[in-house]
Amino acid sequence: MMAAEHPEQKRSRFVGDPTDLAKLVEELREAVRARDTFLDIAAHELRNPMGALLMQVERTLDAARRTGDANLIRQLERTGDVVNRYIRRATTLLDISRINAGKLHLDCKPMDFAEVVRDVTEAYAAEADYLRTELRVCTPGSLAVVSDPLALEQITGNLVSNALKYGAGAPVDVALNNQGAAAHLSVTDRGIGMSDEDRARIFQRFERLFAGPQRAGFGIGLWVVRQLVEALGGEIAVVSAPGEGSTFTVSLPLGAASSQPENS
Repeated sequence: MMAAEHPEQKRSRFVGDPTDLAKLVEELREAVRARDTFLDIAAHELRNPMGALLMQVERTLDAARRTGDANLIRQLERTGDVVNRYIRRATTLLDISRINAGKLHLDCKPMDFAEVVRDVTEAYAAEADYLRTELRVCTPGSLAVVSDPLALEQITGNLVSNALKYGAGAPVDVALNNQGAAAHLSVTDRGIGMSDEDRARIFQRFERLFAGPQRAGFGIGLWVVRQLVEALGGEIAVVSAPGEGSTFTVSLPLGAASSQPENS
């Protein structure tokens, strides 16, 4: 069997020939399309069975709570946290493939942003307890918006996860309020913080500021957040300094965005 041609060999073979160069560009585009299709299929296949498993864990957890077995409850909560984390990563893969392919679809509808924030932070309660981090939440009783529920869950969840990951065990504050025609979500940690240089690149793909087993991941969580925020017609900003923690602030219109920006 003939060995596959290395991309650099292929590139050098086409230098100076516009026709062949155009063919190379199309081959590379097709390779990217194939990659995105694979990610889309893989994300679905990885995520769907775990949803059923999570439902079973939750039913078992409800039964354990009725018996009052504290040790079993704690073990099931941690199991649910692991499954949830797996589902979130598979969902992130799905988001990446859709954003890259320009197929990110927003299903905006009237909803309560405050309820989303409370539900998401509650889902992270077990992880916060495991990390011995106090997760403090401040929301109004309700905050009506017209937006995409899954996008808001992803935005809130990724920011909370990031704060827990880099918060060094110090309290994390999640606050939601509205100012005029916009909803403002802020997530504040008191952890390692970051430099000006780091702040300039954290929203890029595959950027992880610090390595190590406790900070493993794809390095695209904040990039996905920015893409979703901008698709909803909003803005995201961060204030941080080394050793002083970080505050991420998302501003979103109370009404649905009139159009989705081009992917960056």
